[in-house]
Amino acid sequence: MDKVEKNKKTIIDKKMINQYVQIIKIKIQAFKHKRQAEKERIKTKNQNEHFVSLIEKTKLELEQSKNFFANVTDPDLVDYAAHKILANQYFYNYLLKKAKKENIKAEL
Repeated sequence: MDKVEKNKKTIIDKKMINQYVQIIKIKIQAFKHKRQAEKERIKTKNQNEHFVSLIEKTKLELEQSKNFFANVTDPDLVDYAAHKILANQYFYNYLLKKAKKENIKAEL
């Protein structure tokens, strides 16, 4: 091989290497984007699960406050029990509206 042919081969090899480098950079960017999207999906899923558990807890507290109201015998506690029902009902409704707005769905 003479010197000119060696130079041509070197130039071609460098071009191929540059093409491979560009392809690898694109694949790395795609991988990073995919990984970031997956992190966001997991974060959103965890937030949604936490929100659903808060709704379930509030629903349980509402049922407990209704049971307390049904069983209270002390006249001084009747107002407390009624206010507790109202507070839990308002909070439960707020959470349901927020879940609907943020498109969070679950079996409750």
